[in-house]
Amino acid sequence: MIDRREMIQRAVALLGGAVSSSAMAGVLAGCVSAPPAAGDKQTFFTADEMKAATAVADQILPRTDTPGAIDVGVPGFMDRMMAGYYKDRQRRILRAGLVRMDKDAMAAHSLAFAALSAEQQVALMKVYDREAYEQSRRNISNPNADPHFFRILKELTIVGFCTSETGATKFLKYAATPGPYRGDIPYSEIGKAWAS
Repeated sequence: MIDRREMIQRAVALLGGAVSSSAMAGVLAGCVSAPPAAGDKQTFFTADEMKAATAVADQILPRTDTPGAIDVGVPGFMDRMMAGYYKDRQRRILRAGLVRMDKDAMAAHSLAFAALSAEQQVALMKVYDREAYEQSRRNISNPNADPHFFRILKELTIVGFCTSETGATKFLKYAATPGPYRGDIPYSEIGKAWAS
């Protein structure tokens, strides 16, 4: 099995260098992505917020030849993480951002964000991603600055996917630890001696 710390390091690399302490606390405490089970209930998101967060996760990591964010249970992971591990100010920022996404979608297309076409969703997400990037650059010397709501959504999506079994084994390079022992490997297969 890949260890949680290594999983976080890989997710950090995908996010460009930083994962919030809230995300790390949740993953280290054992919060993982899993496809929803019968009877699973939301604890943080309202129904409309869940639709918008699910749409974002699906656009960030859609299903291709491997399962996507929805398939591995990222929306439920996001809900559990926000309910149990994120701080109140981060919750307020995310909620306000989800409201903004719907307002922006209504202003531009007269539909809620989750009801937009994939192209329309991506166009709005690009705006939010640029804002999040610029805000992060401005606040680089202030680690206590509030994060942009889209940064939180992106972090939850990527960390949730990377900590799922599918994300860890099919998307990331999976190195079983401990791996199989092969004590009699011909030197010609290796080509050089191993460092000790």
